[in-house]
Amino acid sequence: MHPGIQSWKHFVIYAYSAFSTPLLLKTLFLPFGMDEIEKGSQLTFFEKAVFFVLSRIMGFTARIVLIVIGLLFTILIILTFPIFFLLPIKISRESLQNLGSFGASLSYGSTYVLNKHGRDVVGMSRQKIYGKEKALRMIERGLSKETNHNVLLVGDAGVGKSTLISHLGRMGQSGLFFQGINHHRVVELNIEGINLSDFDKCLQEGAHAGNVILVIKNIHAHEALYERLMLYLQTAHLGIIATTDFFNYDRVLKNHPEFLSKFEKIDITEPNPDEVVAILTNNAHLRGISIELDALLEIVRLADRLINNQSEPARSLLILEELETLGRAITIADVRQIVSDKTNMPVGDLGLDERKVLAELEVSMKKKVVGQDEAVGDVSEALRRLRTGIADHSKPAGSFLFLGPTGVGKTHTAKILAESYFGRKDAMIRFDMSEFSLPESVMPFTERLTSAIEEMPLSLVFFDELEKSNSLIRNLLLQVLDEGRLTRVSGREMSFKDAIIIATSNAGSAEIVANPNIEKKMLINILIQKNIFSPEFLNRFNSIILFKPLDQGQARKITSLLLTEFAQRLFEDKKITLEITDALIDKVASAGFDREFGARPIKRAMEEIVENKVAEYIIAGHTGGSLKIV
Repeated sequence: MHPGIQSWKHFVIYAYSAFSTPLLLKTLFLPFGMDEIEKGSQLTFFEKAVFFVLSRIMGFTARIVLIVIGLLFTILIILTFPIFFLLPIKISRESLQNLGSFGASLSYGSTYVLNKHGRDVVGMSRQKIYGKEKALRMIERGLSKETNHNVLLVGDAGVGKSTLISHLGRMGQSGLFFQGINHHRVVELNIEGINLSDFDKCLQEGAHAGNVILVIKNIHAHEALYERLMLYLQTAHLGIIATTDFFNYDRVLKNHPEFLSKFEKIDITEPNPDEVVAILTNNAHLRGISIELDALLEIVRLADRLINNQSEPARSLLILEELETLGRAITIADVRQIVSDKTNMPVGDLGLDERKVLAELEVSMKKKVVGQDEAVGDVSEALRRLRTGIADHSKPAGSFLFLGPTGVGKTHTAKILAESYFGRKDAMIRFDMSEFSLPESVMPFTERLTSAIEEMPLSLVFFDELEKSNSLIRNLLLQVLDEGRLTRVSGREMSFKDAIIIATSNAGSAEIVANPNIEKKMLINILIQKNIFSPEFLNRFNSIILFKPLDQGQARKITSLLLTEFAQRLFEDKKITLEITDALIDKVASAGFDREFGARPIKRAMEEIVENKVAEYIIAGHTGGSLKIV
């Protein structure tokens, strides 16, 4: 069709609707029965007479005037046909829909109490909706029903439920959309603090007005009101939009099947990456933010990788909001800096300092971890793969099972790794698996683990004494190791693709102590035969590392490290210099050496031989100075 004629047709349809002409003609006398004085009001006869004049006579006159203007305006636009025929004028239906219409409110009743406890929700005309086409089609069908024209939007926080409702509010201002939304007010009811009497009045007014779509957010939190709401869910002239999330839909709403049957359930899911980019582009335009396309793509990539405690598009929009404060053109480097600051995680290209840390990680760890070179080498390589971006992102960045007797450095190695790379020993997420030995501990474990990884996606997750956990929990970890994900009770899926997982076990310690040179394959077969771990579970680890018992030479190195650390703390806290001599190292190492218990007896020997002497020195009144223990 000729573009000018098509535009003319759009314009004629809009002209007829601009002053709500068809609606006013249809409802010319209807408001006489709708505009009522609020019941219980103490108005005098004179005040009631004034209300009658304003509501009836002046209102009727205003409707007639708008009808005449609307008809004249429509005729005028019809007469412009030659202009549109000769000139290629382009006017889209969407642009006309955004203009709204006048006079619709005169066709409906007033809502005094509802106005007090609610607010009209209207989105910006330039705010576009992406990735919600199916949801909009289902909403249209739900709100256009003759009865039970109510919809329930089910989706996690941040997926765009509120934006969608605001869009419906803007659609309601026009008469060019679908029947169930045309000329309707979308009003969000604030239930917090409202008394039952006012709650009932709000619903009564909305139903009586004839043009209200009531929004009740987080409907699961108002279970006590379901029975009262049931009275209005089949009302001819009141639509209700309720919202909830998937977790509370299952936990609360499914227990009320009759209540649920009055709603059209509509799942609101996260937009895909392309849709998120489109949303960001639209929002950047609305905010006047100058940003490169590559930077928008980087926002989406990093938000998906590192921010798991929110849904899209909310998490990407929050980053864009922070970038807005820079007040200049936004680059990829800006995006990476903002995300790094928000998550406390290194992001983007390796800086000079980080390249140096990664290159020297193995050497620096070996200075603090004695006798476990294989473990240090393997975990160092995993971290380098992770930060250079070549790790397999379908699984965790690295997964290791440390086997060996107590006190040989399994936990210490993990702590030193966290300290060497993340800058502090408490950077690892630690779980004592002996706390999860019962079947009923599966859910608490799942929630603690997923909550922790949600907050720190790039992390070192440490499972201590894995063999003491329940077999059901090990089945869960099988999924984590194999697929790099775990699903929360709420239904949200958590990713472990940027985590390093280290599990420890004392299983097989007797065999290792009896034969320090035992082959790894032989020890693994023993663990499988004893039904401690399944072969499927063990095969999911990138590497299984044997921690051998310490010999006397290694015990002496550990003693030297412990004495050096203690001396540093002592000087920093008390300004006392502890003289570390070979004789002192030998004395503590000899007293603490135990092949069965590893380095732990060394710490007890330190307390008895060194720390007790230091305490006596301080109690005697000495401050500062130098202390030599013989």
